[in-house]
Amino acid sequence: MGRTKGKAPSAPTGSDQDFQREFLGYLSIECGLAENTVAAYRSDLERFRAFLARTGTRFHAKIGRDRIRAFLDDCRRRGDSPVTIRRRASTLRTFFRFLVMEGRAGEDPTTDLLLPKTWKRLPDTLSPRELGSLVEHAGAGTQFPLRDRAIVEVLYSCGLRVTELCDLTLAALHVAEGFLRCRGKRGKERLVPIGGVARHALRSYLEKERPPLALRGGGPEHVFLSLRGRRLGRETIGRLLEVATQRSGIKKRVTPHTLRHSFATHLLAGGAGLREVQELLGHADIRTTEIYTHVEHSRLKGAHRKYHPRA
Repeated sequence: MGRTKGKAPSAPTGSDQDFQREFLGYLSIECGLAENTVAAYRSDLERFRAFLARTGTRFHAKIGRDRIRAFLDDCRRRGDSPVTIRRRASTLRTFFRFLVMEGRAGEDPTTDLLLPKTWKRLPDTLSPRELGSLVEHAGAGTQFPLRDRAIVEVLYSCGLRVTELCDLTLAALHVAEGFLRCRGKRGKERLVPIGGVARHALRSYLEKERPPLALRGGGPEHVFLSLRGRRLGRETIGRLLEVATQRSGIKKRVTPHTLRHSFATHLLAGGAGLREVQELLGHADIRTTEIYTHVEHSRLKGAHRKYHPRA
């Protein structure tokens, strides 16, 4: 429902408990958000309801921008960080947009809401040399060296989330053609190219190590299998990277997401466009991808300071 200029917000009908229950169900079922994410939304809404009760405002009254701003000011006085305040504001914005969408409210009181600025934490990345060392040590001295090497190569070559890697099936893998079909957040599918080095690592694993593992699990559909021939879990991949990081002497903390960050940063450094990187990462909003431009800019600033005679 569109916004009417000069019109006061309509009072939603129903109880605040009904609104919250329907909203959280919408996030979980229709949006497919994780349980922990939904719990964070619930916590923010409970905090907002508690504030309204403390200030003598009923939720199903005409909630205006003044109440939203007063709530955020209250969060600030109680010591919430700018990051937390932005998250609470984002929760309310999503909530009121849901009410408008469902016809429960006539206007969104969070429109044009100014939020506190926060510093963006730049993600850790690995240099090409560090990546080479990590791959070498991931595939050396382990029980399944070909599998472990292929895991690191595919994570970096394709920029996959760790869950996407765990869920990867044989039917979605097209090594000969050089691409894979990935199911990302909210079930959205995308096609991702596989680099030549990663393709070679995958072939070696699929031909030599995976067949006996698959027999133990009764012929499972997933690409990467555990000792018992079942779908490999996120925790196993995390431990694999921890061990490889220690053996390679890398001082940074390396997680599956570090490889995803490195994938995006190296693409931009090589001249790839932001839209292209967005599609490869499976980001719904290009603003999520833009953080990698900050990473690349910081690298350029470092190079300028190091090599420019008048830096």
